[in-house]
Amino acid sequence: MRLIHITDPHLTTLDAWSLAGLRGKRWQGYLSWQRNRQWQHRRDMLSRLIEAVRAENAAQWLVTGDLAQIGMPGEIAAAADWLRAAGSPETIFLIPGNHDVYAADSWPAVRTHWAKYLHVETGTDSTDPAAPYPVVRECAGVALIGLNSALPTAPFLARGALGDAQRERLTAVLADVHGRGLLSVVLIHHPPLPGLTHWRKALADVRAMQALMHALQPGIVVHGHEHRNFDARCVATRIFATASASSVRAKHFASYRVFDLHRDANGWDITMTLKQFQPGPQDAFVIREQQTWRRDFPM
Repeated sequence: MRLIHITDPHLTTLDAWSLAGLRGKRWQGYLSWQRNRQWQHRRDMLSRLIEAVRAENAAQWLVTGDLAQIGMPGEIAAAADWLRAAGSPETIFLIPGNHDVYAADSWPAVRTHWAKYLHVETGTDSTDPAAPYPVVRECAGVALIGLNSALPTAPFLARGALGDAQRERLTAVLADVHGRGLLSVVLIHHPPLPGLTHWRKALADVRAMQALMHALQPGIVVHGHEHRNFDARCVATRIFATASASSVRAKHFASYRVFDLHRDANGWDITMTLKQFQPGPQDAFVIREQQTWRRDFPM
């Protein structure tokens, strides 16, 4: 089975809003977009990446958040149009990022407009962003597990948290899917280990998440938030961050990762291929890195 990871497209525009109409943290976020973000994230680059991703013929796209800039309900609705154009809910598994759940009115809009792509069950608490999570999708012996680390924070902070209840549910989910011989692939927006980002952008409960991964060792973890390509490990768990899907920043051009998973009687052979945009005469996405490893049963 083939999976694709893309993240942090920051595809929405704030042209329809003015600074005078914004309050609180959104005022700061709007200034950041005006000064930097709108020049670093380009819709034409994102379109090129989506065209390249389609050609990979993956079974699932894993999208780890930050479709929006400051989580305005109008932005969330616009991003839903992009999702529908990108692909169907059957092939796209989305979790929100901190720029999506930016303020108190963001999560209700996210849940309303992106529901089919979030795969959130109805009947869970509609006011708490963490309540529906983890979300689990099973496909060809793989358990895709979506987490939500995004929550509104104070100005100048981009922190996240899973919370005790979500981590407890994740513990139960991992024990169940590993007990059934499934390969676990976890989606989270924030980096799940200490030291991978500045404290103001980190998970508040990152050490608890580290302890959970050390004990249960999910197969693969993919995340965004950092807008750069790097990887880490926690015992047998491979952790991958991917650069923004719309980035035109030198050294951090738009990227995506391809995971090819092959199962046999004793476990999984896994290949990760990182592809990044390379400007030039052909303007192509080229292979920047490749890793191959084995994950044997039991998980």
